[in-house]
Amino acid sequence: MAGLGCPHEAPPTARRDGNAREPNHPRAPRGTPLSAYFDSGIITKWYLPEPDSAAALRLRARFVPPAVLTHLHRVELVTAWHLKVFRRELDLDSARQALGDLESDVEAGVWEAPEYDLGDVHSRAESLARQHAATLGTRTLDILHVAAAVLVGARDFITGDRRQASLAEACGLEVSRYRSRS
Repeated sequence: MAGLGCPHEAPPTARRDGNAREPNHPRAPRGTPLSAYFDSGIITKWYLPEPDSAAALRLRARFVPPAVLTHLHRVELVTAWHLKVFRRELDLDSARQALGDLESDVEAGVWEAPEYDLGDVHSRAESLARQHAATLGTRTLDILHVAAAVLVGARDFITGDRRQASLAEACGLEVSRYRSRS
């Protein structure tokens, strides 16, 4: 992915070479079903240097692109990255560069924006909330992501959130749990 080191490298700090076709991370052939749906928190670790970015990159290497990138991801990533600017954890140029790297990866086929009806996502999310929120304690945005993953036919759901993982498992998704080392 653009701006990201290979899984065996240190977390990204200054690498912004735009190379989305890393030799150890080949793209799946066209027509391959989308498999991986990553939580936005993990995606952030690929585009912005964080203490556990290297671990997130190693996890990414287990899944062949393209991965799912929904409208929900885009809104959440833009908001989270700009909130880092607001909190003075990141400068605006770095946030803009990360967003540019994300767009380059979309154009290169690392991410795929599947077609789905947002109304269907909301309906599925409401149903999941009625069935599981009282017992799992899952938050709205996490429920929306799981609903979207189910509707786009993702097989794998990768998250660091315990409650979101439990919901994804209840929906029949194969869950990989990311454990931060920070």
